[in-house]
Amino acid sequence: MTTLWFAVLLVLAVLLVYLIIAVRTWLQVRGARLVVCPETQLPVAVTVDIGHALASAIREKPEVRLTSCSRWPERQDCDQPCTRQIEIAPAETDPRTIATHFFSMERCAICFRPIDPPSHAALQPGFMEPATHRVETWDKLPTRDLPRAIATYQPLCSNCTLVEQFRRRSPDRVTDRPAH
Repeated sequence: MTTLWFAVLLVLAVLLVYLIIAVRTWLQVRGARLVVCPETQLPVAVTVDIGHALASAIREKPEVRLTSCSRWPERQDCDQPCTRQIEIAPAETDPRTIATHFFSMERCAICFRPIDPPSHAALQPGFMEPATHRVETWDKLPTRDLPRAIATYQPLCSNCTLVEQFRRRSPDRVTDRPAH
């Protein structure tokens, strides 16, 4: 009986190790990623083939392969050298990490308060396009446009983003009062 329990525990331990490897790999490569295309030196949005990454991670080191790229379909047959960026630094290619780093160092262009970094449980900070004053939360922008927004748009805190979106949607319901 003890040999049977030992075998069961051994199998469960091995399965637990594989589960930990799979979850860790999934957390590292899930969702859209922002990388620099080695060919054009411009940012592109890519999506990793999760199934392939999980299968290869269980065998040895996760192999990153793409399922989509913002340069496809015209460049779909490329050798995918950009995947190396995801393998080396998966967190630095995550749009949420990029936005968190950016917003944590900025002040709102309207109220001048420090901007809280993006959170899953709170309103999202955003950007205002200077020319048109169009406002969008950072997570609603296409992933490939995030670097351009960081470079050229004005950062807004989550409250000002919400107010400006409402002002744009329902201008007849907004009354501006002069500052005291």
